[in-house]
Amino acid sequence: MATASRPRPQPVLTDVTEATSQDYLKAVMRGFHGEYDGQSWDLDRRLFEPGRCFGFTAGDRWVASCGAFTRTMTTPGGSVPIGAVTIVTVAPTHRRQGLLSAMMRHQLADIHRRKEPVALLWASESAIYGRFGYGSAVPRLVVTGRTTDTAFLPGVDLGGGWVEEVSAEEYGAVVPDLHARLLPDRPGALDRSAVFWERDLTDRPESRKGAPPVRYALHFDVSGQLDGYARFKVTSPWTGDLPDAEVEIVEIDAADVTARAGLWRFLFDLDLVRRFRCHGLAVDEPLRYLLANPRILITTLTDSTYVRIVDLPKALAGRRYGADLDVVVQVSDPLLAHNDGTYRLQAAAGAQARVTRAGRRRPDLSLGIRELGSIYLGGTSLTALHRAGRVSERTPGAVAAMTMAFDWPQQPYCPDDF
Repeated sequence: MATASRPRPQPVLTDVTEATSQDYLKAVMRGFHGEYDGQSWDLDRRLFEPGRCFGFTAGDRWVASCGAFTRTMTTPGGSVPIGAVTIVTVAPTHRRQGLLSAMMRHQLADIHRRKEPVALLWASESAIYGRFGYGSAVPRLVVTGRTTDTAFLPGVDLGGGWVEEVSAEEYGAVVPDLHARLLPDRPGALDRSAVFWERDLTDRPESRKGAPPVRYALHFDVSGQLDGYARFKVTSPWTGDLPDAEVEIVEIDAADVTARAGLWRFLFDLDLVRRFRCHGLAVDEPLRYLLANPRILITTLTDSTYVRIVDLPKALAGRRYGADLDVVVQVSDPLLAHNDGTYRLQAAAGAQARVTRAGRRRPDLSLGIRELGSIYLGGTSLTALHRAGRVSERTPGAVAAMTMAFDWPQQPYCPDDF
């Protein structure tokens, strides 16, 4: 029972246990202005890792939260284990008390202890995480347009394959293996364990909040082998007496351009559909080059995942490089002293780097850990950061050399929400 006066409870850093998990998730959902009703508890208790979830309690209430998933991320030519940071909230009643900073420091120390060289997150508010060393590393495209204008170029080959619309169960039985085969070709993408596939394919009517159900499509090549997949929704079927539905593409991927073109054609040619929308495509998505009139694509360039280098030598050794590189780099990291310093990066084109401490050698260039995270996957140009004044060059040509080395033929993309 509430009383007229009482002392204000002081926030205490607290680990989540199985016993406190549901109360914790209720606080997390409240932080995102939602409500946790417990209907997904059977899935959530297997999805979330109590040992990686923590926050601040004040009395008997959770007032801040922070967690991570144990995942693996594809890098240019390789992969690294990561801490996929999630459910970061601070209650409005406890803002500006240093709780977020304390959680970020605590989590980075834990990720380092787990020997994960990289942390990754989606930023609900992009201005927040730079001060903790996270750099915007993976751009994405939001794409809209009218399906009636999507004629392909005459030379586009749709092959002899076909598309089938299937149930969620059929989709879930075959797509994980294809996703795993395609994963090494896309820097920035994450592995998906069975519980993440279960989460992605769970589409309860009570959780849609008025949205239409998710539908599923598979593409098969001429020999009947699965080579592509898509998840999509169809909304707003009519404007007055005229068909005006919109197809929202949730995810699309394929082993080659023929399968990808076949899936796009299927989505554009759905009956009654006149508009399309996709909230996330890679910046090198081939669709633009399939269309007879690419101008019909209305595109917005925005950010997706942010990279934080936690163990610099291991992170830089966990990818390959697009050109020969031998450069001395001074890196500043105010939060993680073990990263702060000067390093020599040596790599042959197509190979991993040798990363060693350079002692007192004069650096060829200087940058912050945030900037290093931004260029890590090849989605942000070091030259662009240099032009913006965020990188200092001391040896002429060092920025250009490092830009070419960190570039990669396949642009990064992360279709995984977490």
